[in-house]
Amino acid sequence: MDIASYINRTVATTVGAEPVSEMAIRRYVEAHELNCPVFSDVEAGRAAGHGGIIAPWSMLLTMAMPAYWKPGDPPLKPGFIPPFVWDCVPLPGSEMVTYSVEVEYFVPLRVDDVVHSEYRVKSITPKRTRVGVGHFIEFQINFTDQNGRLIAKETTNIFRYTPDDETSGGGQ
Repeated sequence: MDIASYINRTVATTVGAEPVSEMAIRRYVEAHELNCPVFSDVEAGRAAGHGGIIAPWSMLLTMAMPAYWKPGDPPLKPGFIPPFVWDCVPLPGSEMVTYSVEVEYFVPLRVDDVVHSEYRVKSITPKRTRVGVGHFIEFQINFTDQNGRLIAKETTNIFRYTPDDETSGGGQ
């Protein structure tokens, strides 16, 4: 595999399963006991310059999740796990650990926004560590709305590796 060919390349794009709605915001706010008027009071949202209620920042990743099943699809198999976007870079390794996530928010999510996500590889660094041989991979995820407005930018770093006990027969 030519690692360099993945640098600055978009490896995946996804679209949230549904638009942000007042009901989704209400349920999220209730479940997390977020007592902030701009999440529930239209007038408070307007007074804050948002034109109405907004979604909490922490709701972004929930609204960015694509649908994994829809009516008419066959049933999901027991134990189904949604695919990891990180697997779009075909590097060896049976294990993965996320070691840092940073998110910078620019504008709030509003009712009717649909979140689009673009996953781009920023760097890949091969490395042997105490746990095994693998690659450090830095991803940048841009979250935009249906009009292309940048909502947030996330930088996630993972280490994908093969544990030493799988390659050497015993570990350290």
